[in-house]
Amino acid sequence: MLFLVGTGLAKKDISYNAIEICKNCELFADRYTANMDQEKLDFLAETIGRRISELTRSDLEEESRELVERARRSDVAILVGGDPLIATTHKILFIQARRLGVPVHVIHASSITSAIIGESGLDFYRFGPICTISRWTERYKPTSFYETIQRNMQSNSHSLVLLDYDSESATSLGVKEAMAILEAAEAKHRQGIITPKTQIFVMHNISVEGQSRELTTVSEAEKISFKDGMTAIILPARLSEVEREIIDSIYG
Repeated sequence: MLFLVGTGLAKKDISYNAIEICKNCELFADRYTANMDQEKLDFLAETIGRRISELTRSDLEEESRELVERARRSDVAILVGGDPLIATTHKILFIQARRLGVPVHVIHASSITSAIIGESGLDFYRFGPICTISRWTERYKPTSFYETIQRNMQSNSHSLVLLDYDSESATSLGVKEAMAILEAAEAKHRQGIITPKTQIFVMHNISVEGQSRELTTVSEAEKISFKDGMTAIILPARLSEVEREIIDSIYG
């Protein structure tokens, strides 16, 4: 059987049920799709009492069939940062296993998306589709995120915008760079969504010790810098009365 095991966000978020299951499995850790630092990996290995092999991007993508074949022969657990099936990589593993007749069991945990929305104080049901600001290169400058934000604004929905995460450096796209990309996208599309005074939530390493959450403006966000970890931003639509009250209590 293949187990996709969510380990949550903080070091000790893994559930008792997950620990008991993992004690009888061949263990692997996905350090590619989400932030799982060495301290958390060491804690998991000590808590479960088993050796954990690390998976690379190649293992999870090009060699994913081999993982599924292992799960045909014995129980295999893949430890995932956050909640399984949020990332496309894990969905593909799930589909491959089902196609090959290998049973799959998913153990859910807290996810970065639900944690960020909860910490912001905004109503969960008022969020539109999520988008990502990718790192720009000389030849690759996508602005599809802008179109998603625009559609959300038109329907009075908040926009959760993930910042491109690099697993090798264990850090997201810098906030200053993300603001520059937002402004460049505005200059291209000219819909008046992004201005220097546009309100924005900057959420960093949510549910992890030392987390940071700020309600600021695009121009002020350009001054924010984080050394490492996962960062996302939220562009709010018009706030409800309840949202205003709780946000004032959090950030006021």
